[in-house]
Amino acid sequence: MSPHKLRFIFVCAFVCALTGMTDKAKAQGIERVSLSGENLAEQLRQSGVNQAYNMRLGPVTLRVEADTTTSYNDNINLDKTGRISDFVMTPSFEIHARWNITDINSLNLNLGIGYEMYLSHSQNNSLLVSPDSEAEFNFFIGDVALNVHDGFSYQQDPSQIGQLSNTTRLARFQNDAGISATWDLKDVVLSLNYDHTNFWVDQSVYSYLTNQSDTIAPKVTYNVDESIQAGLNTSFSDVRYEQSFQNDYRTYSAGPFVTAKISKNLSVDAQAGGYLSEYSKGAGNGDSENINSYYASAGVTHRINNAINESLTVGREFLPGLTSNFTERIYANYANAWQATPYIRVASNLWWENLNDSNATFRETSNRYGVGLNADDSLTEHLTLSLRYQYILKDANPSSLSYYQDLGTVELHYQF
Repeated sequence: MSPHKLRFIFVCAFVCALTGMTDKAKAQGIERVSLSGENLAEQLRQSGVNQAYNMRLGPVTLRVEADTTTSYNDNINLDKTGRISDFVMTPSFEIHARWNITDINSLNLNLGIGYEMYLSHSQNNSLLVSPDSEAEFNFFIGDVALNVHDGFSYQQDPSQIGQLSNTTRLARFQNDAGISATWDLKDVVLSLNYDHTNFWVDQSVYSYLTNQSDTIAPKVTYNVDESIQAGLNTSFSDVRYEQSFQNDYRTYSAGPFVTAKISKNLSVDAQAGGYLSEYSKGAGNGDSENINSYYASAGVTHRINNAINESLTVGREFLPGLTSNFTERIYANYANAWQATPYIRVASNLWWENLNDSNATFRETSNRYGVGLNADDSLTEHLTLSLRYQYILKDANPSSLSYYQDLGTVELHYQF
């Protein structure tokens, strides 16, 4: 057995040992928080009153945070044989701003910006914009709550995309702009979301992935009782690529969902449905396969005791392909967290995913396995020290796309 597989097994065993520190949970009933129009307005009022902030500019409250991380990555290029290692430093800051125009109408901005610096391979240095960056405006028209939003990010980490191998970066900017409406009729909640997405790849070798899309997603939620919600999810998307290597396509999906708080300590959610896609023909990837299948996911969240909680999610979905029309993804993720002391928190997770490309000229299948260990220590009221370790193992066909990667990180987080 290879050394990196032995390492993966050892770390998995350590994570499993952490999960053994459990107490039996006591089941108690819990009431669901209503999302009626009046209660939703009250929630918006309270969020404005209770929002933590550390400075004020006129009517605008601000919370500013800063981070500095230092990482050692033993395979920045996700390569099987020509592995390249490097130290990476990333200073960053976050701004959370809120303007309460009225007690229920608010304008919010979340912005995270960092700069990634490679000590030995400076050609990979890059500005980063956090995926949580977003501007939004919340307001009401009668009993209908509306949210106008624009989310944006700029990232380059290739390990976040399972189909990638043999590359140091995938520089990409994504912008999601849209509007959502929620009409709460107490027993039934109707919602409609529209988003226009632009996905730009700032890298010539992958520029063929640049695309734009429009998505409409109506949803009906029925409040069965105080602890159970069920309903119907539907979605329609139209995706157009800027170049002609990938086929344009449309997707349709519809299916039921349920969310249940079984007790004070246990909640579950599940969804499933039909998933159809229609791809155009004749693009450079040589793929003519459509999707006529299903999607499904399920999750369980368990609070073991006051200090330990855990969660498990499994599912099947379809991702946009890199050299194919689509990639089928089957996944499982287990995570837990232990509040060891009032100041120290330890967390871990294990995950697996199976990736299977559609019938393109060049396609791959792979299994990726991952494990993560995190420890956070609140050194002072404002300063937190975090230690993180992540291990990824990819077993691919063709085998030249296989790799493993170790990533260790030290982070200091300061909230002003």
